[in-house]
Amino acid sequence: MPRGFAPFAALLFAALGAAPAALAAPPAVAGEYDSPLGRVRVAGDGTTFTGTLVTPKGPCRLLAGAEVLKGTLLDDSLAGQVRLCLQGCAEGEAWAGAVLLVGPKALSGAANVKKGCRSPALGKSGGLAFTRVPPAGARPAAPPKAPAAQARARARELLRDGAAWLNEGNFERARARFLEAIEQDGKVPEAFNGVGVTYRMRNDLGSALGWYKRALAVDPDFGDAYYNMACVYALSGQPELALRYLQIAAVNGYVTAEGIDEDPDLASLRDEPAYRALLKARM
Repeated sequence: MPRGFAPFAALLFAALGAAPAALAAPPAVAGEYDSPLGRVRVAGDGTTFTGTLVTPKGPCRLLAGAEVLKGTLLDDSLAGQVRLCLQGCAEGEAWAGAVLLVGPKALSGAANVKKGCRSPALGKSGGLAFTRVPPAGARPAAPPKAPAAQARARARELLRDGAAWLNEGNFERARARFLEAIEQDGKVPEAFNGVGVTYRMRNDLGSALGWYKRALAVDPDFGDAYYNMACVYALSGQPELALRYLQIAAVNGYVTAEGIDEDPDLASLRDEPAYRALLKARM
């Protein structure tokens, strides 16, 4: 069941069958990126990729030349591990499981560290972004203008209005409000997620997935996007991706084990050993 607007969870929901969504080919992964660890050069063979630290910076100060990213491209997600410095536990650094959405401007996602540990390189909810560095000679894109306080307030008002329509089951009116909110402030992940939920409830999984991805790109710390993407992948018959995103959602505290096991969207994963292991670990 889609997450992001709590009152809507009380509505009667029928699990709907759907064919796998047709997705566009992802942008190239290889290149240089700025990250909380520093400048990282990513290379690979089209399926597996590694990232090498070129210029360290930020709180971790890992050594130049260190491998800090490794993963496998699944659809348009890079599933693997990132090397992080740790605080609050015995290890000074360790590899952490991660899933990163491949976008034209960044690799956006989250990582999960060992229980009891934290990393200053991650956002408050485990969010992590590698921002693509433009090729030499390319004109850098102008940073987006921050919306005025009035526009931000209007976006929040539209968001509340959209959530109310969503709660009433009027998905088209809800979508219109969420889109208006995005026009006012394009940095509100709840609005992108809301549009995705309206499509999900009309069983348009391809459109829903696209909007969930946009929510994650706006804010890698926005937890509902990970869970909602896991649900869409499960419904679309892509269990490996579903489990990757579900693991991030569960380990980083975006959803409870009870919520996972009661969600009809995840029914196709119930017999997967990785699903049972994840559920057991979160109980």
